[in-house]
Amino acid sequence: MRAASREGNARDGLVARPARPEDAEQISLLSAPFVEDGLLIARPPAELAEKVHEFLVASQGGRLVGCAGTTRSGRSLVVYNLCIAAEWQGRGIGRDLIEVAASTGREQGYHSLLAVSRYGGEWFETLGFSKIPVGEIRDEWHTLFRPGRKSSLYRLRLTAERSGD
Repeated sequence: MRAASREGNARDGLVARPARPEDAEQISLLSAPFVEDGLLIARPPAELAEKVHEFLVASQGGRLVGCAGTTRSGRSLVVYNLCIAAEWQGRGIGRDLIEVAASTGREQGYHSLLAVSRYGGEWFETLGFSKIPVGEIRDEWHTLFRPGRKSSLYRLRLTAERSGD
């Protein structure tokens, strides 16, 4: 799959690209099973439509098979609502979306890519993320957590600089 800034065909005919307004409904439908399983936070379709500009999507033949939202938190880019359609899992699409988000973050000068996860921390670690100990979570990052979800925060450094993440 190619980076969001370079649309084109890649393996399995997949394309990674920025989401468009007309993708909001498919993002909602793609996210629904993960919300039902408690893996994603429920976001009303209207909220997804309002934030569609924050999303990267993986599409194949006009059908969305994966998505990831990205938003800013200080000097970090945060990935959220990462999900891949069940029949497309295990093909590296999630990894590709994370790579596109990391590349975008580097290009835009962010110091790190953050991910909050209730599950799948080991998966993020295979991509080079490190779990941030609770005592090291910065004040601005606390807004990323939803009460009662028992989530963990993972960070992928995008620059060699350690201060000011």
